[in-house]
Amino acid sequence: MRKIFFLMIAAALLSACTKEIDFDFHEEDPVVVIEGQVTNEGRWVTVSRSRSVTDSVHSRCLPGAYITINGDDGLTTELTYDEATNRYFSPVPGEPGNTYFLNMFFEGVQYKASSTMPPAAIINTSEFSWMPMMGERMLCYEMTGVDPQPDVRNYYWFRMHRLSHHPHLKDKRQTAPFSWDLFDDRGCPPGTIIMDWMLMSEKKMDEDDEKDWDRILYDGDRVTVTLMAVDPKVYNYLSELGSGQYHGANPHSNISGGCLGYFAAGSITHADTIVFSRDNIEDYHKKP
Repeated sequence: MRKIFFLMIAAALLSACTKEIDFDFHEEDPVVVIEGQVTNEGRWVTVSRSRSVTDSVHSRCLPGAYITINGDDGLTTELTYDEATNRYFSPVPGEPGNTYFLNMFFEGVQYKASSTMPPAAIINTSEFSWMPMMGERMLCYEMTGVDPQPDVRNYYWFRMHRLSHHPHLKDKRQTAPFSWDLFDDRGCPPGTIIMDWMLMSEKKMDEDDEKDWDRILYDGDRVTVTLMAVDPKVYNYLSELGSGQYHGANPHSNISGGCLGYFAAGSITHADTIVFSRDNIEDYHKKP
């Protein structure tokens, strides 16, 4: 588990000192936010506007955009707005190796982007385990898979979703990923990819504090994991987004026209759904 060692060091450093950080937010005029994907499962785009950091209202996809996506294969598809699913959509799948081009007109402005679709990585194993750390047990997740191009640097976007019927969460929106991370195949054995992720201490799970409800897995939660191979530009955008947006600056979008967001062509694979049960989780044992 190549990330766990670094996380152990980080945990030790964080436990040694604390610092109170004050965030000085300032209001900005709303800008267009575009999120779009071409995958082996279809093509979709959402269009919204940025909101204040204090705004708790979930954004809706805005109608009125004209959106087409075309690829190296010569096929052009127009995406149709669907209010029920809150996005523009076409069921036409993408094919690995093709470059796809987004062309969108919205409120008199043209937005354009391109992204090349890498091959998919097959998921072999997907499991939780308990790992001892600093006198506690940490809930960890590890996934292994097949690197489709061992001689090429490949980039991946890992997302964990959970469907929970626990009373703490029955009235909470659960459409956003429960957890997500990025990684590449550097340091992995040839032909193999390994992703490991530390979620929460067993002590925190036992304490069941309200501030942690969105981060705790409860018995009976159904956990699904998707792995999406993405190109370097999308990887960099998501890295900037996840690292605190450059201390307040917006991540660099790969879409022209003056907007926020990203356009990604990627191959998606799914791990088998796990019904979470703490009693069934074993202590971590290093694989041979």
